[in-house]
Amino acid sequence: MIIAVVGLGQAAFLMLLLRHEGKRAFRANRWLMVFAGAACLSFIEDITDVILDARLVLLLAPLFMAAVFAFVPSIYLYFREIADRPVEKPILHFAPLGPVFIAMSVVVWILFAQFVPDIIQQDGIDIDSALDQHLPLTVLIVVVFAALYIQLFIYMPKIWKVALAYLLQAKEQLGADQNALRRWTLEILIGITTIFVIFTLASLIDVFVADGTWLTTFVQGSFVLVFFRLCHLMASTPTLFVQAEWQQGDDGTVGEKDPSVSLENADAFTASDTAKPFLDEEDVVRIRDRLNRIVDETDLLFDPLLSLPKLASAVGATPNQLSYVLNQHLDKKFFDFINEARTREASRLLVEHPERTVLDIATSVGFNSKSTFNLAFKKITGKTPSAYRQQNLEKITI
Repeated sequence: MIIAVVGLGQAAFLMLLLRHEGKRAFRANRWLMVFAGAACLSFIEDITDVILDARLVLLLAPLFMAAVFAFVPSIYLYFREIADRPVEKPILHFAPLGPVFIAMSVVVWILFAQFVPDIIQQDGIDIDSALDQHLPLTVLIVVVFAALYIQLFIYMPKIWKVALAYLLQAKEQLGADQNALRRWTLEILIGITTIFVIFTLASLIDVFVADGTWLTTFVQGSFVLVFFRLCHLMASTPTLFVQAEWQQGDDGTVGEKDPSVSLENADAFTASDTAKPFLDEEDVVRIRDRLNRIVDETDLLFDPLLSLPKLASAVGATPNQLSYVLNQHLDKKFFDFINEARTREASRLLVEHPERTVLDIATSVGFNSKSTFNLAFKKITGKTPSAYRQQNLEKITI
């Protein structure tokens, strides 16, 4: 019960984190949200086993069993989305949920029609006694579980294949975010695979064990641990898979959604079917043009809380794409690019506003402390801010 409550909280928190990523991350994150939602139902099932009447638990069984069949397709569709290989009709991957729901509803009907209340025990429902007496009931349940294992064995190799292919492709183009992406992808793969292996082994062992309560606890604990790790990764690596969004015009050409480069407009972009995580030359030119306009026309780079995902959102690209352009085409790391822009503005302010203190100017262009400002300024100009100001003021008075 405690594990189920903790797991439910973790799954709900993961869904909130995924939703907080915003509209532009929704294309990929929606499938993780489906996975988390199915997990929520699984934990709710464990809770209802304790707090609800056995008859009500039995009535809810078709819903809970159908939800289990959403786990693997949702993970597969997630990796297809981040790899820019979205499935044309993703709803078809959830088609088994309908037949499973119907089959389990028939199972419940048979149980109510012929066995309830005979199988209602003080500690739960004794399905085994009903299975011993009713062959069609046994066949239905065996078919449902066989379909679940078939689904696992079909999808797991496909999930690993598309995820590993994506990592190989990403290795060729990604810059600063490559390690974070690899860690995130591999941890999801390993975590999900571990859960499914445990689930499969636990189900097989349960056939030969009289009391399988400890197996259920073991599987629940695995879910909770994986969700805890996913939440931690999501919180520490935000917007890792936000899709870039170029607007496709009526003439088939791809252009920018909005010529304005203000940060407020960045979140107004809507998902585009032409979004892609890797770049051709035209995309590189677009990103560089928008970067130049952001530098020239806005104060976004002077935001002390500016991050790579935040700047990427304003540019209209993913963090990975922006990192690639900065590293491969501008030969600069993210913080070097930001510090250069801030130092240029600070250089102007130091000379044009001699009445302002160095600390005041440092904070106005986005530096958090005078010492950080001094180090960055001297690295770029070769002089401290005070020396730069004094030298240039002397030139003006001569």
